[in-house]
Amino acid sequence: MNELLTQAAGPLIALFLVAAMFSLGLDLTLREIIGSLRDRRLVTKSLLINLALVPLLAIAITSLIPMHEGLRIGIVVYAIAAGTEGGPKFVQMIKGNTAFAFGLLVLLLTFTVTLVPLILPLVIPHAEIHTGALVLKLLLVVALPIGLGLLLNGLYPAHAARLSPFAHHLSMFLLYGLFVLLIYINFQELVALQSGALLAGLLYFVLAFAAGYLAGGPDVHNRRALGIMTFARNGSISMLIGREVFPGDPQVLMMATIMTVSSVVLVVLIVTVIKRFQ
Repeated sequence: MNELLTQAAGPLIALFLVAAMFSLGLDLTLREIIGSLRDRRLVTKSLLINLALVPLLAIAITSLIPMHEGLRIGIVVYAIAAGTEGGPKFVQMIKGNTAFAFGLLVLLLTFTVTLVPLILPLVIPHAEIHTGALVLKLLLVVALPIGLGLLLNGLYPAHAARLSPFAHHLSMFLLYGLFVLLIYINFQELVALQSGALLAGLLYFVLAFAAGYLAGGPDVHNRRALGIMTFARNGSISMLIGREVFPGDPQVLMMATIMTVSSVVLVVLIVTVIKRFQ
């Protein structure tokens, strides 16, 4: 039974990713994306922080704090998977620059899908990564669903608006199911999780949010948007990578899952605090 559930984790991750990316595409238009990226200086800083500084922070933190190798890899994989699909919604809730968050998300996802398979062998030299197969899978479960959502929204906006709530509910349902499944099949490992890994994860979140927030410049709306978009990464992609690239070490997938769930909890706390002091 447990073996069957373990085998079901991979398809469920892919299905969740497809649903989440499709729902994202339904909420976007090309005009909104292009118009939100006119501030080239802000865009450049945002890309450098998200694609270079944050992964380097994760590598440095996990190198300094002792932990199991699988847990270290899980944190690093989570950190390099930039572009959280739920980021713009949280930015909207705290009255940040939502349009910029949407545009930045598309750029980050583009870089994540195309560059992460190339970066992984450099960051984790001993990992056996089939780059071509990973790129193809990411294109199928990330780029294609977003493209279909954008196309549908562009051609039939009324239909996209009606379909969007259902797609969002489906992705959240799959996320909750995936979380319960992964907790169940990895319960013993979770109970024995090293405190060093938890400390490293928390430290990563604090430093990543601070870096993004400070880089947002004088406009508080940009600071809020970049803070959220920087510290929370694409958990679904990181879980997919953990499952596909490191099938022999379940702690990689488990740690990527813990980081994903923790980011949701923390971003809700951040939103609550900011809204209280607005």
